[in-house]
Amino acid sequence: MKSTLKYFSYIIFITTVSLLLSGCVEFEQKTELNEDGSGTMNIHYWTKTSNIIGEELAGFGFTEDKVNVNYASSNTEVSEVKIEKNLEDSTTHVNLNLKFTNINKITDAKAFSKVKATWEKHQEGMLFQYILIKDTSNANKFGMSDYKLLFEFEFPNDIVRTNGRMEDNKAYWEKTIADLKENVEMTAIVKEGGKGCGLFGAELPVILLTGLVLMSFIKKRI
Repeated sequence: MKSTLKYFSYIIFITTVSLLLSGCVEFEQKTELNEDGSGTMNIHYWTKTSNIIGEELAGFGFTEDKVNVNYASSNTEVSEVKIEKNLEDSTTHVNLNLKFTNINKITDAKAFSKVKATWEKHQEGMLFQYILIKDTSNANKFGMSDYKLLFEFEFPNDIVRTNGRMEDNKAYWEKTIADLKENVEMTAIVKEGGKGCGLFGAELPVILLTGLVLMSFIKKRI
């Protein structure tokens, strides 16, 4: 009887530990987006070193090879990876930089398989959407509201409106793993470029047309 109780206690312990470890990753992402949909990202994530068993935890790679497997694709290029251990708080940190050619195709990389991104023309400018697909298997676990998901997007022009915190041409969102009980939608409307003033804006065609008319008038007079 005692051996049976010990066995079940052991199973419960292992199961509990597995559940607690599977989503215990803090995450920060800073993105700079260009008008053509290309851009760069700096991604930083970390966890307690004791949580890491092998090369990966909850889909996050903790070796350089695993990071490249997760983030590299025909649309994304990983330019730098740093993996460091902080002895003061016993955490392991991963920092990586990547370039992407089209944010609409960001899901070509394995790490973004649960993301839906949109950058397209809208009647008020450019429509931006970055949606984290719900993950109830992790969101419903105990303590997941303690694990932050931080996002910063810098746009090529000023923001018209957003459901995030806005500062000039930047928008910020602070979420937690617990928020993934539903899709997490980050949206913004951004002013469209290419409509500046001076000789590079709407005045240029008018000036050119006026010049042609004047030249034609002068030739006729001559």
